[in-house]
Amino acid sequence: MLYLITDTHLGHRNMLKSCGRPARFTNLILDNCRKMVRSNDTLIHLGDVAWNEEELMRFMKLPGRKILVRGNHDRKSTPYYMEAGFDLVVDSMTMTLQGIRMLFSHAPQYAHTADINIHGHQHDLHGEDVFRRYWPLVLEHMGYKPLPLDDKTVGVLQSWVKRGRNPSKKELYALHQGYLGAATMRDYIGNTKAAMPKPLCFWAADGTEHFVGNDDVACFHYHADCLFLAMTRECFEQRLGRTAYTAVQLPWEDERFVQPCHITEQQAETVRRENSPFSFDMVLCWFRVAGFADKHDMAL
Repeated sequence: MLYLITDTHLGHRNMLKSCGRPARFTNLILDNCRKMVRSNDTLIHLGDVAWNEEELMRFMKLPGRKILVRGNHDRKSTPYYMEAGFDLVVDSMTMTLQGIRMLFSHAPQYAHTADINIHGHQHDLHGEDVFRRYWPLVLEHMGYKPLPLDDKTVGVLQSWVKRGRNPSKKELYALHQGYLGAATMRDYIGNTKAAMPKPLCFWAADGTEHFVGNDDVACFHYHADCLFLAMTRECFEQRLGRTAYTAVQLPWEDERFVQPCHITEQQAETVRRENSPFSFDMVLCWFRVAGFADKHDMAL
């Protein structure tokens, strides 16, 4: 049997405050692994294993073969983790099960070409790219135990890939991540907000310009070729609305962003306050960008 786990952060006391973990979360995780994983099973850890060597050694004594997909806190050398007992240590890896090509990584890989990217890192279920398939794993939602990558689980992933869209929050909870029972604000928009040194400028198909600044958004992120915004529905209707956009000027002075970028796809989803942790109706917006647009052409 294959099992998955991520972001255990064994011995990392800051997890109590930053992620609301129980005081004895390290023992809870280890006990759950010991109960579920057998000696002939394989446990894939998607990174950020332990905060010190003592806790790492406790993890390595657990049953089963172990693969480490390194996280940003797994800072020792590959030989160090191999000597500690991991059977394989990688930065990412792909595996094909039931015809589905899966990319395993610590953080989401926003430019991936696999059928689905299985990742951790975020400690929440929010997604900043709807144009590719992702399965975010969150140990807090998993109940501090590994989840099985069995035929039933792979079958569900296969259905997500075939229909060509990412799972809803309800579907994510239903697949081994229902421990907390309800979505938090962080599950929709994450826990960080990238600052804009200047407003974003969107060009509509009719050549009009629409500006969105820091004060207009609850969240803004740009990764690879995907731009993500979260804003109240009132602000969304004032700033963007349901208009089709052809280009966006990203807010940095770096030479990579001197010219506007083409918008090739866009999508917006309304999250209503009655069914969410928000005080207002929110709109989540995604824009897929590629190449550079000519300002003269946009003005025509």
